[in-house]
Amino acid sequence: MLHRFTFVRAARWIFALCCWLVAAQAQAEPAFVTIEGDLKSIAWWVLADFHPFTTEVRGLPVREIRKNWCKATEFRKDLIPRELLFEGGTDAMAAANMSFAVEGRFDGTAPKQVALVGVFEECTGQKGRFILILDQSAEGKPKIRFVNAVRSDHQFGALQKGDDNSIVAWACMECDNFAVLKWDRKKRKFDWRPGPAEQ
Repeated sequence: MLHRFTFVRAARWIFALCCWLVAAQAQAEPAFVTIEGDLKSIAWWVLADFHPFTTEVRGLPVREIRKNWCKATEFRKDLIPRELLFEGGTDAMAAANMSFAVEGRFDGTAPKQVALVGVFEECTGQKGRFILILDQSAEGKPKIRFVNAVRSDHQFGALQKGDDNSIVAWACMECDNFAVLKWDRKKRKFDWRPGPAEQ
């Protein structure tokens, strides 16, 4: 009887300790998205500060993407509070035909690629937005085809499939701040198309 009583007390103590550790860790790590400012007058993606917390993106260690990165997290809808994405009950990204990841055969070859956006943090603490294009593989790790990383205080990014297998990269949801990325057959690499002012 004494052993059973001791076991029950020990189990309760261990359970309480585990709960405390989980709560302490949750308090120590900030949410993936924090907002500072007035959401009534400024769009959430302008006010958003993203906090990367993973050391892999789609199975790739972040140091293989960029050697000076310590963390990088792919943007996903399940990481962003619903009240931000579904303001007024409407999925603003879906309505604008935007996504955090798009799939296609962007270089015209048989293997499918996925283009995705996210936030990175360098080991020095500086953060920014990245765009990554990966060859999807049924076996093993995906192959990096393209990386673009920009240090920024505003890390939000979204993608659209453009015309002729292009990828349209947005730094906002309701603005003209976009760039078009396309496979260049002559250079045999993904490259940015010149903007209207450069043509």
